[in-house]
Amino acid sequence: MGRSKAARSNWPTDHRLQVDQIHGFFQETFLAHFNTEEKYLFPWVVERMPGRVALIEELRQDHDDLRSLVRELSAGCLNELGARLPNFGRLMEGHIRKEERVLFQAIQSDLEAVELDEIGANIKAHLTGPRNCLLD
Repeated sequence: MGRSKAARSNWPTDHRLQVDQIHGFFQETFLAHFNTEEKYLFPWVVERMPGRVALIEELRQDHDDLRSLVRELSAGCLNELGARLPNFGRLMEGHIRKEERVLFQAIQSDLEAVELDEIGANIKAHLTGPRNCLLD
């Protein structure tokens, strides 16, 4: 691992501190995001877009895999950390791209504006914390 070459990076060089930073960011930001998707967005998509059930199952599996990786890392399982941290990053990046490029595009093209407003309002109502991945 090592230090990022990005200017003013606060990425620590110590592996335990790297894990702590990932855990903190995941707990503060992504858990609420995942929970909201699973409780409001995914069921809504499955109901209105039955052809996207397999995609929703993939996204749920991504959530489970990411939670599992963070749980293992946070429990002190630092074996093969040089491979695990990049794997976490790739899984997170792939998940985000799948949501942005596949799910969100499908939602925007397949549904009416009133439906988009409805789910948007539901999601916004449940993502009110200071660090919540909510995009305006």
